[in-house]
Amino acid sequence: MVVLRKKLFREIQANKGVYLACIVVIIIGLLSYTSMSIVLENLERAQSKFYADTHFADGFIKVTGYPESQVKKLAQLEGLADAEGRIVRDARLFEEQSDSNRSLRLVSMGFETPPELNQILLFSGRFPVDSSLEILVDPKFFAANELALGDQLTLILEGKRSTFTVVGTAQSPEFIYAMRSAQDLYPDPQTFGMAYLPYTSLKTLVKESGQVNDIVFSLEPDTKFEDVKALLEEELKPYGLQSIFPRKDQTSHAILEGELNSLRSMAQALPMVFLGVSSIILYTMLRRLIEQQRGSIGTLKAFGFTNQEIVLHYLSYPLLIGGMGGLLGGLAGIALSFPLTALYEEFFALPGLESTFSWKYLFFGIALALIFSLLSGIKGSLDILRLDPAEAMRPAAPGSARKTPLEKLPGLWRSFASQTQMGIRNVFRAPVRSAFTVVGMAVVFSLMTVSWSMENMIDKLTTFQFQQVQTYDVKIALNSPASARSLQYSLAHEPGLTELEPLLEIPATLQHQWHKKEVAVLGLSPDSTLYHVLDQQGRKVPLPSDGILLSQRLAQLLQVQEGDSIQVKSPLSRELVAEQEQTLIVRGVIPQYIGLNAFMDIGALQNFLQQGEIATSMLIGMNEEDVSALKSKYRDAGQVGSIESAKESLAKIEEMMGSYGFTIYFLAILAGIAGFALIYNSSIISLSERQRELASLRVLGMTPKEVLKVITSEQWLLTLLGVLLGIPLSFALSQAMGQSLNSDLYTLPTEVPLSALGGAALGTALSVWFAQTRAYRKIAAMPFVEILATKE
Repeated sequence: MVVLRKKLFREIQANKGVYLACIVVIIIGLLSYTSMSIVLENLERAQSKFYADTHFADGFIKVTGYPESQVKKLAQLEGLADAEGRIVRDARLFEEQSDSNRSLRLVSMGFETPPELNQILLFSGRFPVDSSLEILVDPKFFAANELALGDQLTLILEGKRSTFTVVGTAQSPEFIYAMRSAQDLYPDPQTFGMAYLPYTSLKTLVKESGQVNDIVFSLEPDTKFEDVKALLEEELKPYGLQSIFPRKDQTSHAILEGELNSLRSMAQALPMVFLGVSSIILYTMLRRLIEQQRGSIGTLKAFGFTNQEIVLHYLSYPLLIGGMGGLLGGLAGIALSFPLTALYEEFFALPGLESTFSWKYLFFGIALALIFSLLSGIKGSLDILRLDPAEAMRPAAPGSARKTPLEKLPGLWRSFASQTQMGIRNVFRAPVRSAFTVVGMAVVFSLMTVSWSMENMIDKLTTFQFQQVQTYDVKIALNSPASARSLQYSLAHEPGLTELEPLLEIPATLQHQWHKKEVAVLGLSPDSTLYHVLDQQGRKVPLPSDGILLSQRLAQLLQVQEGDSIQVKSPLSRELVAEQEQTLIVRGVIPQYIGLNAFMDIGALQNFLQQGEIATSMLIGMNEEDVSALKSKYRDAGQVGSIESAKESLAKIEEMMGSYGFTIYFLAILAGIAGFALIYNSSIISLSERQRELASLRVLGMTPKEVLKVITSEQWLLTLLGVLLGIPLSFALSQAMGQSLNSDLYTLPTEVPLSALGGAALGTALSVWFAQTRAYRKIAAMPFVEILATKE
């Protein structure tokens, strides 16, 4: 066995380039598996502990106003374990000579008698004193705005200014991912944060004293949310019920769960791709090694080595390479998990989120690499068992020769140079190896295509949404619906205003059969120029006067198509109307990349609600230099909830999407490395198998570049076939990625543009070209005279 061990290391040393390329591919696979799995476990552990410690609620209710004294009576309803009432209000920060749009969401709670549900975790400072104007703010807002304990913040609440003192920082499980609205896509702690203050203080600052507008509740064990929802709707209907939704639909939790599911999918799929490519390389390399050493295997058997010893020797190649790749990839993945966890801390305010060295995933990574390597090794070395010593020491019988499919086209075949013909013939004479290489190149090409498709995704989420769909300059959102005519009259004469349109945005429950979804329905002017509903080709879709348009993802969730009927229920419907079952016809399905909405003609939606000509927002087109003055004028208005500048929203999203640029290049580079390793392996195999043939060409006077054509023609044909196979694979992979990553917050476009296919083809070609330059060096350094002098 010492002899075989020496032989093992000698062979690896002689072909270190190929084995190193394979180790790199394994490292990439295990790097992604280990790092993503550790980050996933870190997030799940921190989430579970934080939810348990703070008693995160099972359900959430929004109402116009419900008596605070009756909240505890809700817990007496069948299936409810507990209920808590709060006042939740958004308040803007007052800043002299500034048009910034910083705001805080105020949440009331009792501090002397802490709530049973949605408790907060104190990070610094102390709890506010009851009936005082003291607040706690979330740590990210505190840090982003460089606040200090004792600082005072002046807030505009219902048109009045109140000054609060910051006495500490705290975090709630309800706002781990804190956003002002779905249009923000990601938290911006510099402009929006959470604040917690005594209920006794906040109730004196709002009009509805003694009433709460937000209720959270927990369920009894084995109780279904839907059963409790019906009871709550009956109880809360007279109090302006707006929405009731379970924890799974709570924004912060849903986004965190979506990210966990995305990470879980990536941790399972991406490593399998690279480990699969490494298996192809190991398999083809081992088969080539066994075919070349056929005589040596016969000699070893003749000297008394058993089949088991010889098979174990050849299995040592993939096991050694897999073990080294697994160890290095596992360690690299563990190291990468630390900055990745820190990156998630920037987005998710999750206490206890930290990374530690994971022996578990180091072991799993090595085991995974060894399993893939062992499978490729077993497949490649089984032929050894069928060889007798005498048979093995004779050269293998030559394979049957037959014309390749291209040779049956005489005109085309004769147009190829003789070196090209030799390379093409070799492709068809080793069909199994060629098929593996084609599949590997198809995977490489599809990975590159998906990575370049991310540019199209970024363009759809930014340019398409903010330059083609939302073309307004400012959106003024109200705290409650108001007369559209009065709003237009109030704003019509503002300086710099060029266009003005009402928008009616209402909460609604859409249901088809047993599929149900709570979304916002947008009512738009039929001739709107500030908000466009567009189809896949960017053409304007007319708003139906007798039906509803659904976004593609919403239609998928409800399992409906154009022409189907859906039930629509909204808390803003007039009570007599809300008693009846109302249905609307789906008149069309449109793409929507940000948010999850349904769309109607504003007049049709107003008629549907029977609440008169109401609006909840005003869309404004105006000169850019006048936006600041408009925001300053209306920031103190009691009816105004928020003032959103489209330019600022676009800048925020572009800043976030800019970080995806790294992902694009990172995935493309990883795929390029895998492609290089695959083609380099193929080159080395061809060189080793055809040394005498290529040396003969050199002796006949061909230059290294001319000899290289024999190898490159084979590789370019395999690459071309891989690209052709990779095109449908790219579409399938893009669809699968979109389905796994889509959420109510955003929908990834799944189309694959020609630019992505072109970029992937170019990247694949570059990896092939780089591998061929390595092969050229070996051909140029080939001792062809010594090779020809060697006896068969």
